Amino acid sequence: MTNARLQKIYLEAGRLFEEKGYANTKMAEIAKAAGIAVGTMYSAFTGKDAVLSFVIYATLDKSYLAEEVTLPIRPIESGHLLEALRHVIDIFDATLCVTDTEGNIQKDFPDLMGDLVDLFADYLLALDNIEKNRGVLEELAGEYLPRKAAYFKELESHLALYMEKGQIRTLTNLYSHVLYLTNTLTWWALNSNLSFPNQPIPRDVSRETCMGILQRAYAIG
Repeated sequence: MTNARLQKIYLEAGRLFEEKGYANTKMAEIAKAAGIAVGTMYSAFTGKDAVLSFVIYATLDKSYLAEEVTLPIRPIESGHLLEALRHVIDIFDATLCVTDTEGNIQKDFPDLMGDLVDLFADYLLALDNIEKNRGVLEELAGEYLPRKAAYFKELESHLALYMEKGQIRTLTNLYSHVLYLTNTLTWWALNSNLSFPNQPIPRDVSRETCMGILQRAYAIG
């Protein structure tokens, strides 16, 4: 099986697991969406659990699908998944550092939004599936969900700082803006394409659209 076909399985399985949940997604549905026979799915994967861990790992570790993949694909060991997830969490942590040691802004509002939309485009398929399917991904969810809660608090703090320094307009109910920003970023980064898989939006077009919306929404004046 070519990596191009595995890429198709990866995208369709990730979409179905995120929309319907692991328990409600059948191997036959993934095969149909990917345009392959059910038997081919079972030749490529030892089971549905292998497909889910494949989606998570291929999202978190971008080198995985770039290399030759041995078939049939078995469930990825939890230690490998956790290591990959922690690496991505470290990337998000570094991205959310917007001030230097003296508290001076070193990453402006548009730069932070641009970095976040890029990260969501790269990693959201795994992160959303971890949250959606926490019942079968308990260890990963235990690592990710507390960090997600911390992200919301950090972004709220950053908005207050940007507002204080005159980079964005005056806001009330800051937490509602954290939710709006996150929903807008994640929609254009990935969810627009998950919602309309037959009308994919190129990544650069999605990014430009998202940044234009946010810059107009938060501009001063």
